Amino acid sequence: MILSSFIFFVIMGGMLGTALGFAAIVFKVESDPLVDQIENLLPGGQCGQCGEAGCRQAAEKMVSGELSPDCCPPGGASLALNVADILGVSVEMSEEDKQWVAVIDESGCSGCGRCFKACPFDAIVGAPKQMHTVIQDICTGCKLCSQSCPQACLTIQEIEPDSATWYWPKPKQVALV
Repeated sequence: MILSSFIFFVIMGGMLGTALGFAAIVFKVESDPLVDQIENLLPGGQCGQCGEAGCRQAAEKMVSGELSPDCCPPGGASLALNVADILGVSVEMSEEDKQWVAVIDESGCSGCGRCFKACPFDAIVGAPKQMHTVIQDICTGCKLCSQSCPQACLTIQEIEPDSATWYWPKPKQVALV
């Protein structure tokens, strides 16, 4: 009895595996490798700050030219320059393009947990009813967490430029007299 049940399930598993393998071949969807490459560069938080539902849709519109490479605020200037390089377009970066990071005033944090639930990048850590903190290397400055903090102890601050975030500004044209 046990042997016949075992044989039945092995045969059934083999048939279902074959059917799934065949379906994967028949229903395979080809995608643009350029869209895949740009989607892999994007933060992947699906925050919607670019005006699209997710990073995949934003990558598709960047490739088609409907969105500019600098449309992703959490990605910052370095992402915009990388995407522009891949697409072969130029993007104007100004000194006003700043990167931001969330900072929690830990003395005012009650540990309600709303901020880490709102963060799509899992940059906020802490336990319920205990103090929370931000992992600054992961935080993209998308500002979604600051909108959910009821104690107003979470602020967004500018990141001071360093060798990883700073870029050379374009020279200003001077009129010759």
